[in-house]
Amino acid sequence: MNKILISKDIYDREITKKFIKETAEKILKELKLDGVELSITLTDNETIKQINKEWRKKNRPTDVLSFPIDEKLAGYRYRVLGDVVISLPYAKKQAEEIGVPYKEEVIRLLTHGILHLLGYDHEVCPAEAKKMFDLQDKILKKVNEQTN
Repeated sequence: MNKILISKDIYDREITKKFIKETAEKILKELKLDGVELSITLTDNETIKQINKEWRKKNRPTDVLSFPIDEKLAGYRYRVLGDVVISLPYAKKQAEEIGVPYKEEVIRLLTHGILHLLGYDHEVCPAEAKKMFDLQDKILKKVNEQTN
């Protein structure tokens, strides 16, 4: 059993908290993770831009940010993975640009963010990038099959 906390700061009828929770559960299952806590924030471009500026010194919006914690606190039943922040307007625009369904892009971004929480980093070197993106693609394929 996992604990998934969702904060939705933006109105979007297509991407619901229920959809995000179910999708996160599927991703965690594919990663064989149980007993973890994950926090997901769905927000707008301006908010993610501010977070990106504060934490990464990049004064622009982005699609997804991850903040790993990876702690097992004494007496707490969950291993706290960390926080994933997704800009829904950015995801929607990106989906249109690359020609994929909006929901599929949100699933990809959520998968990407969770992999970062687990220590995967595509910016380290080409071998690490390949490892991360191969796993991301495998999970995305499985989750899309379960969602459709």
